[in-house]
Amino acid sequence: MNHLKVMIVDDEILAIEHLKRLVHWEDLGFTVAGETVHPRKGLELAAKLKPDLIFVDIRMPGMDGLILSERLAEAGSQAKIVILTSYKEFEYVKRSLRIGVHDYWVKHELTPETLTLELEKLRDTIDKDKAIQRKMSKTLLEQAKAGKELSNEELKALANYMASFGSQYVYIALEFDTPYPAVGRPMVTRDTGIQMPWEAEDGTKYRWIETFTIAAEGTRIGVLLGFDGMVSRRQLHEELFQWSAHLKQAYSEHVSSIGGTVSVACSSVFQEATGLFAAAAWADRALDLRIFTGMDSVLMYSEEKEGTISAADSQETDWEAWIHRLRHYTEEHRLAEVEEEIDAMFTLVKKMARLEELRMLCNELSKELDRLRMSKGRSAFRDEPYRDIEGSDDWTSVSGIARWFKKQFRAAMEDEHRDVYSAKVRKAIQYINGHYAKDLSTEQIAAHLAISGDHLRHCFKNETGRTILDYLTEVRMEKAKRYLATGQYKLYEVAEKVGYRNSHYFSKVFQRVTGQHPLEYSERKQYHDE
Repeated sequence: MNHLKVMIVDDEILAIEHLKRLVHWEDLGFTVAGETVHPRKGLELAAKLKPDLIFVDIRMPGMDGLILSERLAEAGSQAKIVILTSYKEFEYVKRSLRIGVHDYWVKHELTPETLTLELEKLRDTIDKDKAIQRKMSKTLLEQAKAGKELSNEELKALANYMASFGSQYVYIALEFDTPYPAVGRPMVTRDTGIQMPWEAEDGTKYRWIETFTIAAEGTRIGVLLGFDGMVSRRQLHEELFQWSAHLKQAYSEHVSSIGGTVSVACSSVFQEATGLFAAAAWADRALDLRIFTGMDSVLMYSEEKEGTISAADSQETDWEAWIHRLRHYTEEHRLAEVEEEIDAMFTLVKKMARLEELRMLCNELSKELDRLRMSKGRSAFRDEPYRDIEGSDDWTSVSGIARWFKKQFRAAMEDEHRDVYSAKVRKAIQYINGHYAKDLSTEQIAAHLAISGDHLRHCFKNETGRTILDYLTEVRMEKAKRYLATGQYKLYEVAEKVGYRNSHYFSKVFQRVTGQHPLEYSERKQYHDE
């Protein structure tokens, strides 16, 4: 049960103690969070505690209960106020009602039974009012987040609501990491039903205001938090980083059945409801761009970085010339040049960090790749759902997408090596695929083909665009992936099966080629296959 917070202001300490002892507050859903015998301190205490219910004695030195009630209302307190007096004073009653005081009670008429009955009614009233206020505020927050202009009255209502959670605010967006749709047919976006089942723990500095769920593949969630307290900019940055990491961990545990990672983006701090739009826009943009900055990460707003525009960001790309070169190289079967063009363009796009450029690059490469595949009787990738395409798990980074495209162009251009490579090169490839598990050298392969090593090196590099060692390494790594995916072999056994006598060296080569340690790759594959 979420207990409602109660504050008592009475210049007589015995009166406060008597009221506290009359009932078991916790059993009725309340907790006495604060008390004071000084009415002026009541204003400070209310600002700090943000109570739901305040009991105020009507006659106190320095400031009577009605003036205190007026000051509380002026300060934006949303608490229900009940005036306490020792006897009925109808002029006070009328005045209290005019200033919005909820009720007026005579102290000596309060008994455990009457107080219990009144508190139960108060709790129902407060709960209903909170539900109405939360519903209205949620609508206003959604509109503010979307950038809709609110009226002065709506802004005031929203400001009062947010003030009950703190004087400063921050927006944190979280999303399950999914591959970038580099190739293939887009999948229909849908709400996966993921919800935020947890909120800030009691006692934490950060208080939950609202959760926004954006329906998309992987479901992005936004969290609006409020807090108080002035700290240095550095300390605040560190605190927000730790809290963002906490939310990331909690969300990761919630979606653990899906597997994979979660990224989180934390906005700058803002003080007005009108700042929500810019904060949410930045966090959403930061998550959109994590294909460039890295997934499974905590992205923090930085005023310095936000104000910096790289020179590459304003650079224009000559797509027409690049597409012409790519088409020319594929038609000429110049694989080395094709791979160089892919590397160069992805390096440029990563530096620019613009989604529209990445989308354009993937689209043009996809069209040329499909054209090449279809010319050789293969199906086009554009007809397949992108998540069903083999290797799409590597599309979580720009470099991973680049590696995938190079691999696919290589496979399409080699096309089982028919009508592309000479007989010598085809036989060398066949020999490598049959003897990759042994200690192989160019000289051994050349001796098998009855040619010199230098001649084989020249032919192989000229026709495939790769060295014999590069091709041998690729074959071994693909075989290693298959062994690792089964989970049946120890690391040194996999290394031996693919021609490495040193498992440490094998691990370094595997990580360089795939971006993952062999054990990490094995665990991930087995998890996804379950």
